[in-house]
Amino acid sequence: MRKHPLRWLEITTYGSDNSAAGAIAGITRAAPGSLIARFYGPAGAFETRTTKTDMGTTVHARYIGGPL
Repeated sequence: MRKHPLRWLEITTYGSDNSAAGAIAGITRAAPGSLIARFYGPAGAFETRTTKTDMGTTVHARYIGGPL
């Protein structure tokens, strides 16, 4: 994502809203204890959006800037 800033990319589809919310917290806030956070630091460098599907909640993310 850092090579293509501002381009939305699909992360994955989660079966529950709670799972999607946990991933979003890890991506946007670098939430402590989140395994996904280490790939999306520093906090605030990425933003997310979600879409509902028949399979659950799909999370998309994009790099919006920040220290490398």
